[in-house]
Amino acid sequence: MLSKALLASLALLASGSLPDGPIIAAWQDWSACNETETLRAVKEGVNVIFWFAISLVKDQSTQQPTITGGPDVECVAKVRGAIEQLGLPTSHLITIGGWDAPHPDTSFIGEQWFDVWNEWNNRLPVPFDGFDWDLEGNDDVSSRDNEFTPQCLQLVIDMSVAAKTAGLLATLAPPQSYFDVTTQEFNRFLNNSDPQWHPEFHYMGRNSYAYLLAAAPAGTFDLVEVQLYETFSPALRSLDMGMPGDEYLRLWSKALLAGWKINVTDPMLPLKGLVPVHLEPSRFIAALSFAPGSSAGRSAFFWPDQVQRAYQEADPSKRPRGYAFWNIAMDGSKVNDTSQKVHFARSLNSFLHVRPTEAEDPFVV
Repeated sequence: MLSKALLASLALLASGSLPDGPIIAAWQDWSACNETETLRAVKEGVNVIFWFAISLVKDQSTQQPTITGGPDVECVAKVRGAIEQLGLPTSHLITIGGWDAPHPDTSFIGEQWFDVWNEWNNRLPVPFDGFDWDLEGNDDVSSRDNEFTPQCLQLVIDMSVAAKTAGLLATLAPPQSYFDVTTQEFNRFLNNSDPQWHPEFHYMGRNSYAYLLAAAPAGTFDLVEVQLYETFSPALRSLDMGMPGDEYLRLWSKALLAGWKINVTDPMLPLKGLVPVHLEPSRFIAALSFAPGSSAGRSAFFWPDQVQRAYQEADPSKRPRGYAFWNIAMDGSKVNDTSQKVHFARSLNSFLHVRPTEAEDPFVV
């Protein structure tokens, strides 16, 4: 049980700021709150945690906006108290969405949703520093959640602007096809397919999150964590064609930070024509995963030494601020259908130097 004094001090620390310098971020698994795993990840390098995940829905009995899901908030407070006692600066955000989760109910506008979320957040034992948007598609190809309606896109922008005005963090976690520097193509749908690349797969995006970044006021989103491990992502296509992982990461980061344009022809959206997309290095996070089980061969996997080479060989203006990984519970697990285990937190920290480093080989155990 946390003392009232520690809870009060933690509540004061929820200021909506990111740690200085490089970032190693990690998502929790769905509703997970494991103190041992989380403390290990933080000690080994993680300084931004995305707790997973809530939904913004209409209560069918009251017809009022309601927040559902998420981890045990008492457990989160306990874990955060333990991190604070270690003296390791760490930001904590709550994710909104996730695969198969409903998109926010657009009966209520973004400012209304922020007021509801902020009230909910302030009632927690320890408030979150902000929220991370991870709105994605649905296994049912015909689901309405395989479309970002214009109202939903505007809700995300307006709720995020309200959070920034209140001094809180707002971040984006797009699957790579939702934020794809290789194409100017854009639409609001999440059930696209590519006739030249796994045409049987009907869950690709077309720069929908790139539109969010372009349409929002500058500085609205503190971080953009691009999920390279999306099933049949552009990254996997390049790797399958033989490009080395470190070369891909370096060239992709350079291209993304140079900026690109998306061709918006949707008559229902306020932006039109070739719309520029620009992301600063200070907001850019490359998101990785362990490609476990059935994901092997369907999800891009990068070995930690490839990530390190790509980062260190790039001009500082053409590399990400840091990296994120899915998820904390998997750290130290076997990867990509091999017998080798990878510790992403430890290996990323060995060259980003977020925390004091250990002497042992951080990459593979």
